[in-house]
Amino acid sequence: MVSPETATNLIDILRGLVRQARGVAVRSQHLGMLPPPLGALLGNVECSQGHRPSVLAEELRVTQSALSRQVSHAEALGYVQRTPDPLDRRATLLSLTESGAEALRIHREAQLDWLRTAIADWSEEEVADLAGRLDRLRSALDAEPVPLTAAY
Repeated sequence: MVSPETATNLIDILRGLVRQARGVAVRSQHLGMLPPPLGALLGNVECSQGHRPSVLAEELRVTQSALSRQVSHAEALGYVQRTPDPLDRRATLLSLTESGAEALRIHREAQLDWLRTAIADWSEEEVADLAGRLDRLRSALDAEPVPLTAAY
């Protein structure tokens, strides 16, 4: 088991990364990126074309009401469309529009350019090692999810 000091250091580093990500979010439109919630929504809609919003809310770990607001915003921008679920006409399915797919492509390209510039002096091996370790951390955290109702 990891010592409390090492775990605290990791949490501090992760908090710093979250702050960095928020800083990028503020500047994201200048970099050609979508705001993070919109980029995450479009990326997840793309991966789960034809899923109900309730399934997507679970995948994004947000409440259904929060997702509904995000979807309404994306729909108003012309990035997402709702279609009736053929299995249950009362429910809807989400999919990207052509405009949404193009916005997501531009967003991902800008993210890639930004990250590649930030780590330009890293070797392929260093990047692959970090990616592997972060994936391992993500898997460990997925195994111990924090419930949506957790008090902070």
